[in-house]
Amino acid sequence: MLARKVLVGLVALIVIAGLSMGGLALALANGPRNAQPVAEAAAPTTSERSITVVGVGKASGAPDVAQVSIGVDTQAPSVQKAVDDNKTQMNALLSTLKGLSIAAKDLQTNNYSVYTEQKPMPDGTSSATQVVYHVSNQVQVTVRDINQLGDVLDKAVAAGANNIYGVSFSVEDTAKLEADARTKAVADAKSRAASLAQLNGVELGEVISVNEVAGGPAYPLDYTAKGMGGGGTPVQPGELEMNMSIQITYAVK
Repeated sequence: MLARKVLVGLVALIVIAGLSMGGLALALANGPRNAQPVAEAAAPTTSERSITVVGVGKASGAPDVAQVSIGVDTQAPSVQKAVDDNKTQMNALLSTLKGLSIAAKDLQTNNYSVYTEQKPMPDGTSSATQVVYHVSNQVQVTVRDINQLGDVLDKAVAAGANNIYGVSFSVEDTAKLEADARTKAVADAKSRAASLAQLNGVELGEVISVNEVAGGPAYPLDYTAKGMGGGGTPVQPGELEMNMSIQITYAVK
């Protein structure tokens, strides 16, 4: 009788355990009704590979505009005398320049100064000094016909100019030079990028970005004259060189 009761108890325990496991399995299978599936972690993407280079392009052309500073220096024992003399000579100079078809907009005062100088007495026997007053008046002259520049310098001196310096040349419209230099800069950048790609065993893809880094003309011959006169003044305008730098980034296939 005791053995039968034990057997019945074991069977009951096995049944209860089976029901419990089944219920647990069912709960795990169904889960909460509002539960969402867990997304798998996205695989990390590698950053886009690229090659960045700077190409340089140069284009040269003849200048068509010149600028020069032309003026008159006078000196006298009194400041008023120095000023009056300077005014007379400067008016003659400006009249001459305007007579050479230089427009008023191309004449601009860039310096006017008055200063004193202490000089020894002429007899040289006294320690006393005399005061000499200097007056300087300068105008910046723009010459829009390069072939006229030599004639302008000569006639300015004949009209009383005794201080001439800083001749510089430029191109009034730089658009064509810039375009030529830019084209060469892009070609140079592409060549550099292709060379780098070959050296590293990769192939160039499409252009990602383009940036114009810098550009500008080089300064030509600086012609300086002071107190010059006579003859036809030789002037060499030379050429201007426009430099452009372009930064380009290419994708790597």
